[in-house]
Amino acid sequence: MDTTDLSAVADRTLRLRSDRQTFDQRAEVFQAEGNVEMRLGRSVLRADRLRIELRQRRAVAEGNVSIQLDRQRIQGSRLEYDFEQERGFLEEAFGQVDIGQLQASGSPAAALSPQRLVRFRAVRIRFDATTWEGEQVRLTNDPLDPPELEIRSPRVTSTLQADGSSLLIAEAGQLAFDQVLFLPLPIRLRFDSLNRQPPVSIFYDDFDREELRRGLILQPNFELLRDPNVSLVLSPQLYPQRLWGSEQGLLDGIGLRADFRWRQPEANAQTSLFAELRGIVFQEFAQRLRAQVEHRITTGDGGEVAYTYAYRERFFSGRLGFQIVENRLGASYRSPTLRLGNTGLDLSYRIAADYIDALGQPDEIDTDPELALANTTDRIQLSRLQLGATLNRSFPLWSPPKTAADPPPRFSALPIEQGIWLSTGVSSSQSFYSNGRAQSYTAGSIGIDAVIGAFVADTFDYTNLRVTYSNGFLAGASPFLFDRITTREQLVLGFLQQLYGPLRVGAETTVDLQSGQQVDVVYRLGYDRRTYGFSLQYNPVRQSGALELRVEGLNWDPGQSSPQPTTGSRIQEP
Repeated sequence: MDTTDLSAVADRTLRLRSDRQTFDQRAEVFQAEGNVEMRLGRSVLRADRLRIELRQRRAVAEGNVSIQLDRQRIQGSRLEYDFEQERGFLEEAFGQVDIGQLQASGSPAAALSPQRLVRFRAVRIRFDATTWEGEQVRLTNDPLDPPELEIRSPRVTSTLQADGSSLLIAEAGQLAFDQVLFLPLPIRLRFDSLNRQPPVSIFYDDFDREELRRGLILQPNFELLRDPNVSLVLSPQLYPQRLWGSEQGLLDGIGLRADFRWRQPEANAQTSLFAELRGIVFQEFAQRLRAQVEHRITTGDGGEVAYTYAYRERFFSGRLGFQIVENRLGASYRSPTLRLGNTGLDLSYRIAADYIDALGQPDEIDTDPELALANTTDRIQLSRLQLGATLNRSFPLWSPPKTAADPPPRFSALPIEQGIWLSTGVSSSQSFYSNGRAQSYTAGSIGIDAVIGAFVADTFDYTNLRVTYSNGFLAGASPFLFDRITTREQLVLGFLQQLYGPLRVGAETTVDLQSGQQVDVVYRLGYDRRTYGFSLQYNPVRQSGALELRVEGLNWDPGQSSPQPTTGSRIQEP
């Protein structure tokens, strides 16, 4: 092994190691072969063969080339590199980039995987110490070959961020599923450590007055402004079912949604603004507009303080159905989940004070839901103080023994955790209103949650069953409809079952045991692969549904554009 040190550029030393070296003193050219390694400043170059031209400050490498610049590493077949300016070209390039840890995501995979690596291949790459630009690039989140999912783009740029993660921007191209299905991707994609709305949202939402029901909604999402602390997303909406036959004309079938977020890291705070116009009919602007502005502050103990104003906020209230709160102005504190010593008990609580303008009965209150709906036509304005707490504990009843021969994930991003758990809980909600009314509900719950199967075989290798029973004591009644508790004793039944391969079906229903009425139900159809999945959900009670594309490890968050309302008949869960 030959090693050569020489003064190459100013005060920097170029160090070259290889099995064989030759040097042409007249041309000032080094030739190196076999296990070549060149180090200069932050640059580390490895290859089978290397030619260094000292006068031109240029290196040409061939065969199993890899270049490492600080925290960025790229591989390829042939390299031309200016080691003074730390930039060059790499042919038949490949490698991987870390787009950072996903922030505040509901994805279990994101929570369990500190790195979110994206592999790439490119015909040619131009690069420097912090960026690279590739031609004819294939991106994938799949660690295995052949990849299940690829994003193919004529041009991709990668920029190294201050935290060591990378920002990827891919020009319009196509999605390739299992190398057999190709879908056009007519928009630019941006991947980094921030949650983002998917490029297009498709959902169904039929809750509103009959003349304002939207039905199927097609919603492209355009990011007008995005950095780690500020984002602005504008989302035009198309209602195909209202484009034809509407008395209001074409504009009745077009809507608009805007989402603005401003993070203030130094204050541990975030301000968000949401507005949605359901049809561009300005004569009915007030009835078609929904809006909310909220300022959240994370406290030192991990809790959260929120200040909120909402206009025409939607709530789902069980047997009372959907309710609209015309105006709500309030503040709340939500505690973190507190583990009580070694008991295994988890405690959380919430305190909220609101001024509310909504449908209600200030005097005589009908406790029967049908009578309440028939007799309530006026809005009332009251203040409300709400206190709530939950105490939970889960007991593992069974889990299969783990062995070294456990198969790797096939239809899921992570191995399935199998077992049977017993869940128990106690919750309490106390609401006090400025007209002297009060509503109190304290309940206990017990349930079984079972997951059987690893989801790796072709048929019936995954079954998830859930049964939860709850019962409690109810005293008083809310003067409002949106938060009135009408279901004291209920049973929740749910299942999710693999049929064949990645196809799973499921349903979950909530039944009021006193009336026998089905309070809520949702049906699910899912197609899940290791790296991506499609999900179709429909709720006939809430008259809502959604079609979602999941791309594992990336940062599309369909929940940001979800039309689902808040559940109002209990205190909002801490």
